[in-house]
Amino acid sequence: MSSPLSHRVPDLAALELLLAVARHGSLGKAARELGISQPAASGRIRSMEARLGVVLLERSPRGSRLTDAGVLVTD
Repeated sequence: MSSPLSHRVPDLAALELLLAVARHGSLGKAARELGISQPAASGRIRSMEARLGVVLLERSPRGSRLTDAGVLVTD
């Protein structure tokens, strides 16, 4: 039986991706580092955001950066 909290805990692969985005400032570069496609990386982040109920990345054409919530998740 799963607890309500288990539905809000991100999986390890998603956390690894979020840390890579923080390092590179780019979802695409983070995806390349981890050997996944950019659309797969984007979907993984969006899924984690939906699961946690917060926005983790500020996305722009020039790159991505962690929001305050994203920083809390990665600390």
